Amino acid sequence: MPFPSFSSGDVLNASDMNAVGLWKIAEVSLTSVTNNISNVFSSTYDNYRIIISGLQNASATSRIVVLRFRTSSDDTSANYISAEAYQYPTNLSGSTASAGRTSSQLVVISNWSSGGAGIIFDVFNPNKATGTGFVGQAFNFQSDVATWVSRQIAGGINVSTQFTGFSIIGTTDNLTGTVRVYGYRD
Repeated sequence: MPFPSFSSGDVLNASDMNAVGLWKIAEVSLTSVTNNISNVFSSTYDNYRIIISGLQNASATSRIVVLRFRTSSDDTSANYISAEAYQYPTNLSGSTASAGRTSSQLVVISNWSSGGAGIIFDVFNPNKATGTGFVGQAFNFQSDVATWVSRQIAGGINVSTQFTGFSIIGTTDNLTGTVRVYGYRD
């Protein structure tokens, strides 16, 4: 199916607009250790794409960045799970997994002058009264191994809360970067 093409001054028909599959909901700059992205999940969409670009922390030390889902505040219950598989350029690879945590790990990053980390992940059913999951990819610099790392990430939270947002949280250092949230048209 071809995607619709719009020009300045076009009258947009419902059939053209209904063919658009991904809708931008928000763009937020990260500026602190805890960054709350609120009021982005609703009953309008079942699934979402989140893109984080230029992600950096303020330290050259490798630091963990985590995800929490939220309504008016973060859900800090010990119901989160996360898993990752990672690959270093030296052919070293590995995986980690955890359950019963108060957040899901997204990535381990370090400040790097030539660019920040990139993360893309899809979130499933955050605004439904069922478990919420995510799956995605990350590419980042990690100072403790002095190289870039490619990661496959997945996780979620097993509660029946209808979440309206999420938080991106650093360990101790301020985070910078840009978060873009898109809704998938069903």
